[in-house]
Formats: sequence, C-alpha cells, structure tokens
Amino acid sequence: MSALQSRARQEDPEQLRLKQKAKEMQQQELAQMRQREANLTALAAIGPRKKKKNLDSPSSSASAEGSGTGSSLTGAAGSSGSRLTRQRITRVNLRDLLFCLENERFTSRSHFLYKGFLK
Repeated sequence: MSALQSRARQEDPEQLRLKQKAKEMQQQELAQMRQREANLTALAAIGPRKKKKNLDSPSSSASAEGSGTGSSLTGAAGSSGSRLTRQRITRVNLRDLLFCLENERFTSRSHFLYKGFLK
C-alpha cells in the first residue's frame, strides 16, 4: 500500500506538468481566437478594401484589348472607359522646380531660371 502511494506521489508532478501545459495551450488557442475575432471585427468596421485597377488608364486598356488575352478582360476594359478617372495631383515647390531647371541642359542658363532665383 505504501509503495503504491509513493509511486502515485512520484507520478503526480508529471501529471501536473502535463495539465499545466494543456492549460497553457488552451489559453494560447483562446487568445488566438480572440485576436482573430478582433481582427475580423476591425476589418468589418473599416469596410471593404479598395482595389487599385490598372485598367482605368486609356493606355493600359488599349494594350489589354490588343493583347487578346480573353473576352472578360476586354469587357472590363470597355466598361471602365465610361467612368471618369480622377487624376492624381502632385504639388511641387519652387525650389524643386529650380533644381530640375538647373539640371536640364536647355534650361540651365534660361532667363526663367534666373528670375526664379530672385524670388
């Protein structure tokens, strides 16, 4: 009887370790599930992602139609041509313009460049 009790005491720490590992794994799985749910909720709150369409520009739609890759591609290119595409606005400082003019061969000694330096 005492031999069984001593054997049970020796096995107890091993079982406790296994139980502890199992609990840790369960906690990790629960944390991962919560994180996934939080990510999905945040994505749902943000809304659907906007995909960039390469078929909006006229040059790419013409090349897509000319390539003959398929009727679905040409149909998509034709439908995007009816929409108005918004042009991207790039702001340039006077300093940037003067730098470009300085580096160009034809405008490096122009009257316009010298007037820009005076401003």
